[in-house]
Amino acid sequence: MALDNWFQNWHSPFLHEPLHAPINHTTTPNILPLLFTLNLVKPKEKKHFNNHFPIKLSKDEEFNSKSKTKNQTYEKENNLKPLEVTGPFKTWYRWKTLDFYYPTEEEKFEAIAKGDFVPENNLPLGIEVYKDRIFLSMPKWKAGVPVTLAQLPRVPKKESPMLVPYPNWGWHSEKSCDLITSVFRMQADSCGRLWVMDSGKVSITTEEAKQHCPPKLLIFDLETDQLLTKYVFANEFIKEDSLYSNIVVDVRDGYCHDAHAYMSDVWRFGIVVFRLSDQQAWRVTDHLFYPDPLASSYRLHHLQFEWMDGVFGMALSPQKKPFDDRIMYFHPMSSFREFSLRTSYLRNEAADNRDAFTIMGQSRGAQGHVSSSVMDKNGIMYFNLVTRDSIGCWDSGKPYKRENLGVVARSKQTLVFPNDMRLDQEEEQSMWVVTNRLPYYLIEGLDISRINFRVMSAYTEDSIKGTICDPNVHNEFTYVDYLEDIDCY
Repeated sequence: MALDNWFQNWHSPFLHEPLHAPINHTTTPNILPLLFTLNLVKPKEKKHFNNHFPIKLSKDEEFNSKSKTKNQTYEKENNLKPLEVTGPFKTWYRWKTLDFYYPTEEEKFEAIAKGDFVPENNLPLGIEVYKDRIFLSMPKWKAGVPVTLAQLPRVPKKESPMLVPYPNWGWHSEKSCDLITSVFRMQADSCGRLWVMDSGKVSITTEEAKQHCPPKLLIFDLETDQLLTKYVFANEFIKEDSLYSNIVVDVRDGYCHDAHAYMSDVWRFGIVVFRLSDQQAWRVTDHLFYPDPLASSYRLHHLQFEWMDGVFGMALSPQKKPFDDRIMYFHPMSSFREFSLRTSYLRNEAADNRDAFTIMGQSRGAQGHVSSSVMDKNGIMYFNLVTRDSIGCWDSGKPYKRENLGVVARSKQTLVFPNDMRLDQEEEQSMWVVTNRLPYYLIEGLDISRINFRVMSAYTEDSIKGTICDPNVHNEFTYVDYLEDIDCY
């Protein structure tokens, strides 16, 4: 499709090509991008720079992160036009392979020559959005992943921009376990902090796979990008082949100091709870965290494979009244069922109450695999049907039955393996999705001549209009219509 002139075509980073970076060479000496990236100097005139990016941006590329109005959306404010439209979803970014801003052209070429940067081995897995920034994680599945957590502007000016390491290049090295090793997912809270779940694992899908560093939780201040807190997991929480792959942050009533984080171990089937106030943690286990052998066979287009992934997706119910308990909805990746758990049980390290767990209604049916789920401020859950090229929904005010599960978007082209999703914190709330063709990456390798990764968003209220997830709709066209009778068990 035709693109507006403010999008620029992506070029793969072959050795003969120059480093593409939005630098104004008439006013900025070549040494400044390097100094900014390394945080050795800071611009004197803050108004001319976006503090969150080490490369100078032009005036029309800057974004006022304080802009938040109910009736004027980001698209209207910035005259944005999406690359693609898939139902309620708009594609803002898409890539064939990922690329990164290096301090110098020579450093990038050297990294490629040494195998430290192998473009086709980099895959975006987790997504988060906060004010004017989008964050992406790139776990170290294979060698050649130089950056495991990066950022890009929320307002796009290019179709396939290079990513900026977060918080800066100095944090991305395997030489020290004090730095960032391999991130799967992260979440920004309402207090302006980014909680980063660092798995500590490298070369995860190769014979050289190892727990390079202990898993750890890093909390950054999103105003200054400085580290606030680091918690390294105790040995008792690290089982053989543990893989901590997801995080959900629980902040109540604006008490930022009393936040909790819930982090799931997808391969050894547990949840570690971290309490910020005294930096204590404990591990919770239950048989409902285990994978279902009957749901461990996957089919995505022509690919067939088996995964035995346990507890993965976690979504918190909104807090409607002060001091209300919250429900955590969760599911193993290799399962067609949804479960729930009172967070008062999770938050009490001495609790032992199996009645806190609930099996939710019906199965989603065969191939009802879900990795990520979120629940908006109105109690509507959104979830990614990863092997159905779809985004589903459920109104928590209705029973969890297949007839009450809706589909808000479906596409075999643009929604191939929608791996992760998050909600932003704007008044007009949006859900953000990253698609990445992960099974192709792991089994066949990616075809780098085609689009492999997308960042998309949709307004939540618009997404559910007319679906069974709309609180005003009952017994309409739903998720169950996609299933054969044999699939509904």
